Amino acid sequence: MLNFETKYLIRWGIPGWVFIVFSYISLLIYESKSAFIKDFTVTQMLGILISLGFVGVVIGYLMHQIYFSIKWIYSKQSSKILKQITDLVTDKAKLGIECHEFDHHKAYFMMEFQWQKQLVLTGKDNREYIADRYRYLLTTVHALGALLVSLSASTLVTIIFLLSHLPNNSWGGDDTSAIGILSLLLFLIFSVTKLFKYYSENLIFFQANFFNSFFADDFKKKDSCRERIEIGSTSSNAPKQ
Repeated sequence: MLNFETKYLIRWGIPGWVFIVFSYISLLIYESKSAFIKDFTVTQMLGILISLGFVGVVIGYLMHQIYFSIKWIYSKQSSKILKQITDLVTDKAKLGIECHEFDHHKAYFMMEFQWQKQLVLTGKDNREYIADRYRYLLTTVHALGALLVSLSASTLVTIIFLLSHLPNNSWGGDDTSAIGILSLLLFLIFSVTKLFKYYSENLIFFQANFFNSFFADDFKKKDSCRERIEIGSTSSNAPKQ
């Protein structure tokens, strides 16, 4: 299993590396004869690749922050998610949320507090499964969000290269290649957006339905049944006097 640092380096690095790769391809299309690309020894190229690896992590981390800022700080995304969750929760009073009394961030924070509180009150096995599944879905949503920022930035770079070279020559093979890369990026943006929406909805339904299970004491009932079975089996196996 990957350690903490490696997991986060890869998670932060992927959006940055994607941006570097597509930006480099756009540069190659129009500047393939540049000495910056061409005149390197194997050792120098290896050093550049290692440096770009670290630079990619930094860029990817910044893209994660841009994604969070756009989707959570400068928008009302949390209030939209909160409404979707509360609409699916049967016993809304137990959530302890009065949306009209808080701004959208505070109301969402209250929902997260209630989520953590219910997890603590759940048995260990159930808690570990729910927490792991929730972590997976949440991590996937945020990773796809950061990847969307990366692909959008790559698209912008490709468009800038394309537009900046159009006035200098007639339509040629380089422009066709750039259009091909642009089409690929737009397809990837469409695909990742669909995945982002899918996992976001999955996470909302996951939380809402587990809230319903928490409030209905489903997990406590199962734990009680398990305890009675264990007690009964222990009694039947006990030596008779």
